Amino acid sequence: MKVAIISKSDRKGGGASRVAEDLAIWLNDAGHPTDHFIAFNFKEPLSFQYSLYGEGLKFRLCKTIHRKTNKYGFRELLPVEYWFNINAILDDYDIVHFHDLFTAISPVTLALTSRRKPTFFTVHDCSAFTGGCLYPMGCEKFASYCHKCPQLSQDGWKNQLRDRTREVQAIKRWVAGKFNIRYVFPSHWMLQEAQKALKFQSLPVVIPNGLDLSFFPIVKKVEAKISLGIPENRRVVAISAHVLDDPRKGVKYAIAALQSIGDLSPFVIVVGLCNDELKHSLKGLEYKEMGYISDPHLLAKAYSAADVMLFCTLADNLPLTVLEAMAASTPVVGFSTGGVPEIIHNGHNGILVEPTNQQALNQALRQVLLASDLEAIGQQARRDIENKFSRTVFLEKHLQLYQNFVTNNSSDQKNLQ
Repeated sequence: MKVAIISKSDRKGGGASRVAEDLAIWLNDAGHPTDHFIAFNFKEPLSFQYSLYGEGLKFRLCKTIHRKTNKYGFRELLPVEYWFNINAILDDYDIVHFHDLFTAISPVTLALTSRRKPTFFTVHDCSAFTGGCLYPMGCEKFASYCHKCPQLSQDGWKNQLRDRTREVQAIKRWVAGKFNIRYVFPSHWMLQEAQKALKFQSLPVVIPNGLDLSFFPIVKKVEAKISLGIPENRRVVAISAHVLDDPRKGVKYAIAALQSIGDLSPFVIVVGLCNDELKHSLKGLEYKEMGYISDPHLLAKAYSAADVMLFCTLADNLPLTVLEAMAASTPVVGFSTGGVPEIIHNGHNGILVEPTNQQALNQALRQVLLASDLEAIGQQARRDIENKFSRTVFLEKHLQLYQNFVTNNSSDQKNLQ
């Protein structure tokens, strides 16, 4: 079985593409030849990674056409990557698995591919079933039809004309309902949201994200603290986001919670891109700014040094940050939103509270930091990752999914003969 994985970028482009790259690596390691096609490189490509758009003029045309159509509101309208490149390579593969499409890959490309090969699409955010937004953030228009998007400016006729969310969503509904594409969701929450807008030709499936636990050896927190120059006798709280000032990540709630426990003298580890405003909000707290961490070993060390991860996202699918913290035996405190409750169970491996409830968040953080069984909660978090979200579990579920889909398709073809 030879597999083509297709995503917007390599792992440095975000969590969705990181999952795609990991899947390609793990399939190759398991003896299933896999190539990974990416639209945009942010690092030196691996031996099995290739340009989704082709080379030279093809690459420039694909990039330009997507940029122009996005500018005028028709996100990923034309399947240029299929016309210029994918069409010519499909015969080399038995399975094609798409991941992040946003701004880079047309949903029509999925439809065209599915006419020739068993096709899968892992949905990492809501853009797969909305008019274009990654997360509706309380807007329910996508359940009926997207229009007058609150995330787009509606001032003036030009901006109103560029709001083509209704048409864009209609294309996505057509693709899901008319073509034999197997949609994969990392969380039940995301599947339920998608079902408000889409009807599926093929039965969708939930496969949670997985982690390679070899990057997360079990170490004593005291040792991790010492290695990072953090006082070993301090309670340490980690906050993390790719871009810490992204409002969706809810970092302002995390900062307020940290300020509320100043009497406990917490030490804060800050992972992510931290601007001056955020640094100012941390005034009075002792912290270590680590920036964006691409080295998984260093990331594991940072999370292992933390006694608690404070993760206050307001909308998310099945965040890798939460899985990584738990893999480092670090309990998570945060908001009960998106797919997070499918990972965190209150009092078992962390604590979740009602989204945006600052007082409840403050109390939960204080409760966990003062808990006598904090170490045991962290150990349970690690066991849950090993049992439910490991590389082995993730890979086995994908291989079973591929085999079942191919077998069923073969049976359907025989019945038609």
